[in-house]
Parts: sequence; C-alpha cells; structure tokens
Amino acid sequence: MNDKLINPKNVKAQQFVQTYSFMSGIKKFREKGKEAAIDEVKQLHDRIVLRPIRIEDMTQLEKERAMESLIFLTEKRDGRLKGRMCANGSTQQEYTNRDETATPTAMTESILITGTIDAKQKRDIMTADIPNAFVQTPVDKQKVGERIIMKIRGLMVDILVEMAPEIYADYVVIENGKKVLYVIMLKALYGMLQSAMLYYNKFRRDIETIGFKVNPFDPCVANRIVNGKQHTVVWHVDDLKSSHVDPKVNDEFLKWLENKYASDNVGKINAVRGKRHDYLAMWLDYTEEGVLQVDMRPYVKSMIEDFPEKIGTSQNPWTEKLFQTDDKSKKLEKKKAKDFHIFL
Repeated sequence: MNDKLINPKNVKAQQFVQTYSFMSGIKKFREKGKEAAIDEVKQLHDRIVLRPIRIEDMTQLEKERAMESLIFLTEKRDGRLKGRMCANGSTQQEYTNRDETATPTAMTESILITGTIDAKQKRDIMTADIPNAFVQTPVDKQKVGERIIMKIRGLMVDILVEMAPEIYADYVVIENGKKVLYVIMLKALYGMLQSAMLYYNKFRRDIETIGFKVNPFDPCVANRIVNGKQHTVVWHVDDLKSSHVDPKVNDEFLKWLENKYASDNVGKINAVRGKRHDYLAMWLDYTEEGVLQVDMRPYVKSMIEDFPEKIGTSQNPWTEKLFQTDDKSKKLEKKKAKDFHIFL
C-alpha cells in the first residue's frame, strides 16, 4: 500500500473478541455467562423470532431438515460478555438453492473509490451499524413443508420454559433422554443460510423507498440526489457508510435509520461522525483535507498476535505435523468420508 495512504498517528491496535462455546463459556464465566445467555434468549423471545411447534404438526421432511441451535458467549474488547444464539445452517446446504443464499457484499474497490470521492468533495461522513439486523428480518416461507425448523436442546430449553412456561412448556419433548424444543423460525437468525440474503433484500427495498438507486456495478452501493448533491450509501451486510456534503443530510438519514431499525427492544444505531472511522477492519482517515488515508496495520497486527501458532519464516510450505496422525480423533461420518479424497 502507498505510504501516502497510511496514517501512522494515534493508531491503537484492534483486538479480536474472544468467543466461547456455551459450555466452555459457562465454565469460565459461571453465573455471568448464564446471564448473558438468558439475555440473548430473552431478546429472541421478545422479538418473536421463533414459535414453538408440536412434533406431530411437522412433516417428516421438516423433522429431517430441522437445524440444531447453537449459542456462543463472546467477550467484547471492553470486557462485556454477550450471548449469541445462532442456527447450524450447514444442514441446509443440501436442499437450499444457492441463489437464495449468495449475498452481495460491498467490494473493497467500492469502499476506497467512494471514500476518495468523499475526501475530494469534502463530504460529511457517517458510519453506522444496524442492531440485530437479521432478527429484524421476517422469513417469508411459512407454508407447511417449506417452514424453517430449528431444534433447541438442553439448558436453552429450560431457559425458554422458565421465561414463558405458558408458551413453551407444552411443546417440550424428550429425545435420547434430553429435553428438545422444536421451533418455527419467523425471523432470520445468524447461521441460517438465507439470513444475509433476506436482510439484503429488505434493506435494499427500504432505501429504494426514499429515493436511492442501486449502482449497476456494485449492488451494495446506492446514490440519490439531495439538495442538488449526491448522497452515497455503501453497505456490507449491516455495516454502512453514508456521505453527503451537507451534514444535515446525514442527520436526517440517521433519524430515518433509527425510526426504521432501532427501538428499546432491538437496540440503538451505533453511528460515528467525524474525520476517522473504523470501518470493516480499515481505518478511514479524512483528517488531511481532500485526502483519504487508509490503515489496516492494527488489524493485521492483531491477527499476527492472536494467531494460535507461532508465525515466522520457513524453508518449506509444510511443518513437522504434516504426517502426524491422531488415532484417538473422531472418524469422519461415512457420508462425509465418501466425498473426502486424499491424493498422495
């Protein structure tokens, strides 16, 4: 990268967030971990993301295709602990059309080109992220046989039943000695293959209603004319960048975003204004008038520091572990092993 694009001043290294499986997180954080999980499940319940269904009301195909639920605990950079419930959507790959899941994201070139235009035209810049974007997005397929079913097990079942016994208690079944709750997905959830595409379509429709036209070369860039000047929005899933020469246009756009996507139940829009923006692992710096300075060194540094293996130089593209085997490791399932080929 050209040195002119790098701002060496006031750089703080970004740190990766630490994510734990639910059981590992509970062992590490104990009651604090359980509280984070409860908060996450409560949010999904309050937002009516899922609805319980009796096992006899599902088709055989829906039972076979039911996704497993997962929950992770994430320790944020500021020390906060957050639960994240998601679906194991890998089972959807066998029967889901790729066109329903291949979601466009903003090209790096688009971010840099629009950023350069922002600098040259001295635009006001706003970056923002939509809170809980997926779970604000309705799932459109609700016909019998086409519904998206998720299977919740163990402690998560207990949390839901304790939270709203009148809704969930009668739907709990026992499978292999464990409590199981089947639910219909009413809104998108992280992990579902369709979630990102559902949200993309929703966000695109929403901004088109207020005059934006999507760029024919990048479907994650859109423009409209406000007060005779161009208003540009670039978005990468739920992270967006908005720019216009008049700061009041961004003020009004932020109000629109808040009315559309923010609430006490969902969360606030986290918006940043000013000359420096931490956007998609890049620092976009507009401190020098008319110039965009881009710096990814903190991100690269954090990757090197947090990488589980020691990073150095090598004379060969392999390590001493290449031919080591672990006799105690779990064998591949027959179905996966059939498609797994090793060439010697």
